[in-house]
Amino acid sequence: MDKIDELQKKIRENSLVISRVPKKTKEAFIALANEEFCGDYGMLLRDIFEQAMEYQAMKITFFENMEMKLNNILENVSQIEQKENKEKSPTEGITLLDGRRIDKGGKKHG
Repeated sequence: MDKIDELQKKIRENSLVISRVPKKTKEAFIALANEEFCGDYGMLLRDIFEQAMEYQAMKITFFENMEMKLNNILENVSQIEQKENKEKSPTEGITLLDGRRIDKGGKKHG
């Protein structure tokens, strides 16, 4: 193989062809590559990929934190409901020396 064939083979191995790209997206991609990466599409693609991976990691962390906060809120609501139900319970109150109970509403039992 001569040097031209080797170079063509290297180019084919390291090339990436993307088709069916919307015109405005392609224009924006090229403009960004030219402005930020001196026209190096590969470096722009790498940068976009790294940002996407960072976003995915942040999204997972965000949703895990939101789930924990939601669970805490639900637990607090449950505790408040239990406390309210307990306060409304007629079995709570005072037990007299003779064993009778008086609930918070003043009703005598037993």
